Amino acid sequence: MQAPAPSLEMQILSAMEEVVFSASYPELEIFYVSPSVESLTGYPIDFYKSELGAWRKIIHSEDMYIVEQALASLNNNNKFRIRYRIQTKSNEIKFVQSQGRLIRDESGNILRFDGIITDISELLFLQNVIKNESLEIKQMLLENNILFNGSQDSMFLVEVMDNGDFVIRRINTAYEKSTGVTQSLIQGKTPIDLLGEILGAPVIKNFQNALKAKSTISYEESIPMPAGTKVWTTALTPIEVDGKFKFIIGASKDITEQKRAESALKESNERYALILEVSSDGWFDWDLTNDTVIYSRRWWLEFGNDEKAENVKISYWKSLIHPDDQEWVSEFLDNIMHSQRETFEFSFQMKKRKGNYAHVLSRCHIQRDASGNKIRMVGSNSDLTEIKKIEYTLRKAKEMAEAANLAKGNFLANMSHEIRTPLNGIIGFTELLLHASLTDEQKEYLRSIYLSGKSLLSLVNQILDFSKIDSGKMELELISTDLIDLVQSTVDLFQISAASQAILLKLKLDPNLPQFVSLDPLRVRQVLSNLIGNAIKFTHEGEVEVSVKPVKVSDDIIDIEFSVSDTGIGIDISSQTKLFDSFSQADTSITRKYGGTGLGLTITSELIQKMNSHLKFESELGKGSTFYFVLSLHVNATGSVSSTLFEEKQTVPDESLIIQNDLIQNDILIVEDNDLNKRLLSKMLLKRYPNMQLRYAVDGSDAVHQFQEKKPDLIFMDLQMPVMDGYTATVEIRTLENNSKERTPIIALTAGAFFSVKDTAIESGMDDFLTKPISSADLYNAVEKWLSSSRM
Repeated sequence: MQAPAPSLEMQILSAMEEVVFSASYPELEIFYVSPSVESLTGYPIDFYKSELGAWRKIIHSEDMYIVEQALASLNNNNKFRIRYRIQTKSNEIKFVQSQGRLIRDESGNILRFDGIITDISELLFLQNVIKNESLEIKQMLLENNILFNGSQDSMFLVEVMDNGDFVIRRINTAYEKSTGVTQSLIQGKTPIDLLGEILGAPVIKNFQNALKAKSTISYEESIPMPAGTKVWTTALTPIEVDGKFKFIIGASKDITEQKRAESALKESNERYALILEVSSDGWFDWDLTNDTVIYSRRWWLEFGNDEKAENVKISYWKSLIHPDDQEWVSEFLDNIMHSQRETFEFSFQMKKRKGNYAHVLSRCHIQRDASGNKIRMVGSNSDLTEIKKIEYTLRKAKEMAEAANLAKGNFLANMSHEIRTPLNGIIGFTELLLHASLTDEQKEYLRSIYLSGKSLLSLVNQILDFSKIDSGKMELELISTDLIDLVQSTVDLFQISAASQAILLKLKLDPNLPQFVSLDPLRVRQVLSNLIGNAIKFTHEGEVEVSVKPVKVSDDIIDIEFSVSDTGIGIDISSQTKLFDSFSQADTSITRKYGGTGLGLTITSELIQKMNSHLKFESELGKGSTFYFVLSLHVNATGSVSSTLFEEKQTVPDESLIIQNDLIQNDILIVEDNDLNKRLLSKMLLKRYPNMQLRYAVDGSDAVHQFQEKKPDLIFMDLQMPVMDGYTATVEIRTLENNSKERTPIIALTAGAFFSVKDTAIESGMDDFLTKPISSADLYNAVEKWLSSSRM
């Protein structure tokens, strides 16, 4: 016998995305839940009927109180509408909107509790990103200004100061157009500065309420502005940075016309019809008693037929809805009609007179008679087709940009590894040869090879610096530093280079400079070195002058100007606009003549921006250039000098004989798949430790096997290898020796230069970290650090 076909209602419930449920009250035993609950939560329908209260397990623990409060007030209010988070079977967090009501009989007794749950995760996507990824969003707002100014809503950014003040930092183009207030007029001002005490106080109170709520709040307001007084609906979202709410993002929507339309509807149907007729949207008036509709002229021109636009059966409107939207629109309106809502909006696709479909946003209002019966629905329609196209284009552009950025990061990481691997051999074997007995001419050739390798390594590091800045991973380390010593020692590094080109390198230090200030000495030295190096490179005769002077003092904060001037080739006006572009120099002839990556000034400019300043310059072709910037620094009583902050690197390696250490006779395991690197490391070790016992593993799996066969005293572990990488091998070795009293030191070897590589190595269980190209001094220090005398 064939089973009966499901009813139309069951087919609709099975196809819709929203979850419909019915339960007892107050026991909340589930009588019915629609099949869409499985796609929303990942749990089968039987899960919710298996035990009383099983549905509570999917509600996020932090949001359970929202649901409990709504259920507790249900008996008094008969209905609720709330938003909260759920956790699916696959541990995915989703935002949902739930609305429900009590069904009573004629005597007022509760029959059941019905409701509908809608997934609104996509609608709250932006809010989630702002709350959980505030640093990334701030960067995106800076890089994608077109999105901020492309919004039709009036948006503004407010900074929460430590003293409790609220300072307006930025507004978008829509805000300027809607209010008549310009960016230059409002930026940096508080609400009191802008509006005065009387009007500014309520604004500040709203900001304080948003901070107390720790989440988005919405309200309506009306503030007189140069463009006139309007009614706004405003949403404020506090942004948390480093555990403290530092910013508030506001979005205001002009609802003046909507308010006027609602007021006109109450006063007179004729006035309401007139307002809608002259608006840009089409309108409709649905008589719910006779089920007929009157449409505005504009709407009928777009969606109507050759008949009159009056007393049109509602079935005509339903026939225009796109087949993909018909079921859910019908269900949505049915739920609205059974609810107590008066105003609502929804978007769907509708067929136009020409045969194409348009995305339409309907804003509706339900009117009731004196007895509370629904008698009329009026509303307006807006064509969202172009907006949908723009949204799609922006979404695709964002996806492409993110994919490109990921590809760039992977490329730079791989490039670092691939270039540093052969450089390890070039620099390492050259350093070993320089310790051998050679003629002066042979040593001169080897020094040239060594310096060339170091120069290539410097270029690789420069590109990696650019990558770290570009990805936002560059962080400053503020240290109280002797400013005079830092600048003097930096200039001293270039005295020989300048003298070799017959260029006078001068340093001019203002006598009023403080001695100790808080800054990142490594990055300030890098900035000054880039500017001084460029000045010397592009100056054929004359001089280069480095000048440091105070320009403003306020309490413990001092503004100091750093400048580097030269009498070099200068920069043509037409080339100045691309001076700070990545991988670019003023013209191609400069690249051919002077070399370089074209990243020096880009990195310098980005570093100075990280220090909250800007690199500026003045230049005249053939007469020279001046590059300068101002840093606001905190003055201190004491600090460190350069000799304690920097390990001054030798330009060429120490060529003295390596002193042998015959006492170290340990068993060393070298895990390396590259034969060249394996030979180099072996030579460097045996050069100093001739009695050391070396054995080798070709990959991580081989290393684990050899460790089980015979435990070594020390392991050198390459990170990137076939079959099994160094991270996995280290984890397995640490697992094997879990119960052992002695822990075998493991030193990572890698050509990767990103800090994340080192962090991952240490987290996997390694004890130390050597970056290729490996210097003999670093290698010997590591060996003697980890091989104690008790194990020799």
